[in-house]
Amino acid sequence: MDKQELRSLSKSDLIRIILAQERQNSELENRIVELERRLLAYENAHTPPSLSKKKRERRPPKGRLGAPEGHPRYERAQPEPTTTDEHKEEACPHCAARLGAPYRVERRIIEDLPSPQPLIVTEHLIDHYRCPSCRRHVIAKHPLGKGVFGPAVQAHVTLLKYDDRLPLRKAVNALGRHYNLPLTNVAVMNLTEQVSQALQPEYQASIKRVRASKIVNADETSIKVDGFNYWIWTFVTKTDTVFVIKPSRGASAVQEVLGDDYQGIVGCDGWKVYLRFSRLQRCWAHLLREGKHLAEHHPILAWLPGALKALFEKITALRKHPPPIAQRWRARDTLTKQLQAILKKVARCKTASKFVTKVTTGMDHWLTCVVYTEVEPTNNAAERALRELVVQRKIIGGLRRPKGAATMECIMTLLTTWRQQGLDLFSTLKSHLAAR
Repeated sequence: MDKQELRSLSKSDLIRIILAQERQNSELENRIVELERRLLAYENAHTPPSLSKKKRERRPPKGRLGAPEGHPRYERAQPEPTTTDEHKEEACPHCAARLGAPYRVERRIIEDLPSPQPLIVTEHLIDHYRCPSCRRHVIAKHPLGKGVFGPAVQAHVTLLKYDDRLPLRKAVNALGRHYNLPLTNVAVMNLTEQVSQALQPEYQASIKRVRASKIVNADETSIKVDGFNYWIWTFVTKTDTVFVIKPSRGASAVQEVLGDDYQGIVGCDGWKVYLRFSRLQRCWAHLLREGKHLAEHHPILAWLPGALKALFEKITALRKHPPPIAQRWRARDTLTKQLQAILKKVARCKTASKFVTKVTTGMDHWLTCVVYTEVEPTNNAAERALRELVVQRKIIGGLRRPKGAATMECIMTLLTTWRQQGLDLFSTLKSHLAAR
């Protein structure tokens, strides 16, 4: 509307237009606030790279690409041949003269897959008796479990689903292609549930080993179960990785795995449920990311990432060549004072008060790794453990039933733990299923 049109309007019309504009501006401001709130889920210091909407900056390569000088060359070991085919010629293809004995034999090894193998179908005849003395019913002992599929089929189906990350339909296709084994999607799902039930004693044993460990790293991430928000919790030690999937992000999952009186050291992020434990190691990776995030949004704090990084490098250097325990305690006190000095300087920026409060309340837990050098300063062990389930979450979208969550937590716990222990997954899984 131009100036001429505005002059022609009455005072009441102008007031009505102004009020309409103010309502529109208010609605737009509320919309901006809502969109900024949603954007925080993807652009904050805790957003993992998989959820971040910001493009990563391309880093220039450091020196020449490839393995460094002197790195041992990797060559795949040549297998021993199972059969030998010799290719001969009796006559020259050019002049038809007889060739005689070859002056040189070229040796080439070709590896190939066998044709789809037929199933091993075994009929078991189980004798039943009537005792002539006590007249009781006696059944001949046998090693057979429930169902019509043996441990090799169960192990293969389980690994296709949870190690190879195949959806049910693709697992069915793979079994039909390689073994001519006709199954349905429901049959594959039922088999994995049976395997989970059979592995429950091993699952509980892994939880007990985690509870008895001196150091454990813990983390959690969300997953949809029947449309509701559940949480995947992981607890990682040197020998075991335990997953539990629960409808709550509260303390119940931590209590179920670690118990009420866990006396070890827990490596974690800043989630409040871990504060129930007296000995913690807070994650420095989170702290460094938060410092960088603050510097990006507040130019007055541009110095903060460098200061935190310098302090972290001191921690790393001290852990690399640890002095005696008494000196480590003194070093912890010195580094604590340096961290407090950094926070005092950050506190001048009022918008960073949340960061200052968070670091200050956890002051006793940032430098545990300086005294106990077997404790890592970051929580990367737990975050890496969750990545496999995050990938599976991306593939399947979510779980349909709580029973599926129980199956996933049990099977993924044992597959991850066995791989962590350097065991062959197929043979280990098959042996546990055959021994039940």
